[in-house]
Amino acid sequence: MKSFIQLCLVFVVAFSQNINASTSITVKQSITAQESLTLLYEQSPRLVQVIQDSLLNSDQLAIKQQPKAIYWLSAGLYDSKTAVQFQQKQQKILNSLKTQYADMGHPQNISALKTLSSWVHKSHFIKREFIPLDFDTIRLKKALNPLLAGKYLLTLPTKPDYVLVLGAVEKNGPLPFKANQQATAYIDLAMPINDSENSFAWLIQPDGKVERYPIAYWNQHHIDIAPGAIIYLNFQGVRDNEPELNSAILELLRHWVR
Repeated sequence: MKSFIQLCLVFVVAFSQNINASTSITVKQSITAQESLTLLYEQSPRLVQVIQDSLLNSDQLAIKQQPKAIYWLSAGLYDSKTAVQFQQKQQKILNSLKTQYADMGHPQNISALKTLSSWVHKSHFIKREFIPLDFDTIRLKKALNPLLAGKYLLTLPTKPDYVLVLGAVEKNGPLPFKANQQATAYIDLAMPINDSENSFAWLIQPDGKVERYPIAYWNQHHIDIAPGAIIYLNFQGVRDNEPELNSAILELLRHWVR
């Protein structure tokens, strides 16, 4: 079925299977989805054309009989040629996390580092293009409608029901999303370790926007947390290299392929 879908799209968009395409777009509902579409273009297309062509065939991506609406806030366009580069960054972070707990006498910290390492190991990262993908938004603004040349992955996910809490917590991973819930509530459920930042956390919204989220009793300020967002709590107080490690992880998380 997958090859039939790809064949249909090659004829619709590029008119031939044997063309020397300048741009190739793989469209999936999520990185783990088996179904995919392949869009090939002889000339560099505008982003709006790619989105339009994807929407025309989006029913082929649905796993269930009743397709769900696309959650545009976490839709992502990823530059496939950076896959190896980001695998190297991922491995470097995994090596750093292992080094952190190899000779550490802090059980809480070891638990946090191991569960974070497990999540990072199972995840995929590719350079994300931080541009809006909602069709109605980009078709009205030329500045948001660039030409695309190369090889890309486009994910069009449905709305998730979780928020990820990662970093200096014992239970790194997803928690059920609750509307208007504060970051501190999610962090408490994930069990923050003693050696963690206690003044603020980092909030990565599903579109990749990063916000500093106050969590201390004296500076609490509500910021809406969208479904599928990531809350990252810094490691602090044990190793001198923690600021560098926190920054590297935070940047990697912005390029997480959902």
